[in-house]
This record gives sequence, C-alpha cells and structure tokens, in this order.
Amino acid sequence: MWLVRCIISNEGEKERCRMFEGLWTVQFQGVQGGGGGVVVFTKGKVLGGDGGYTYVGEYEENGNNVKARVTVSNFIPGVANVMGRQGNFDLEFAGVGNGDTMNVTANLVGTPTQRLNARLTKKTSLP
Repeated sequence: MWLVRCIISNEGEKERCRMFEGLWTVQFQGVQGGGGGVVVFTKGKVLGGDGGYTYVGEYEENGNNVKARVTVSNFIPGVANVMGRQGNFDLEFAGVGNGDTMNVTANLVGTPTQRLNARLTKKTSLP
C-alpha cells in the first residue's frame, strides 16, 4: 500500500516522513536529449518547471520509494522538450530516494516505451 502521509510516533518517524518534502533540482535524459529544472514536493503535491514547461501533479511515498503522476504544460510555444512531444502531456514516474538524491524513471502515460531517466538532488527541506 502506498502512503501519502505518515503517522508520526516519534522524532525519527517525523524525519523519515519528510524525506521527499523540499526543493529539488532535476536533471533528466529523454528520447530527444537532456534537460533540467526544479520541483517542490509538499504534502502529496509536485510543483515545478523548467524554461518552457510547468510540472504539476501528485506523489505518494512508501519508505524510500516514491511514485507520481505529473502534467507537463507548455507555457512558451515552440520550446522543445526531452520527450519529443508538442504541447502538454502526462508522465508517470517511480523511483527511490537515498538521502538527498533520488533516481527516477518516467514514461508517457499510456506509452511505457517512451521513457526518461532523471536524477534529483534535494537543495533544502521545507519549514
């Protein structure tokens, strides 16, 4: 069972439950090249973007594992993306966190062969 929130019984549990919450940089490699951006994980939501796209979605965590569904929306027409798509699209991703890093694999919803790999680095926790 995937959990969005944790039940906190002591301070150690509190820190484990906040593992993903924070500001992260993301470097990714897709079918049309590489890129980067930033994302914030907070209370089950994913918010972020790069030079031409916003990322908005939801995530669930289970221990060190995370999965999410994110809508990628173009806000500057003509800006290319690493998936080789025009306009908006949805991604599903899953990965594993290890301290301040996370490695994930994502695919276009409904097209599991169209994938990208990403490495996220946590820059700061949320207050």
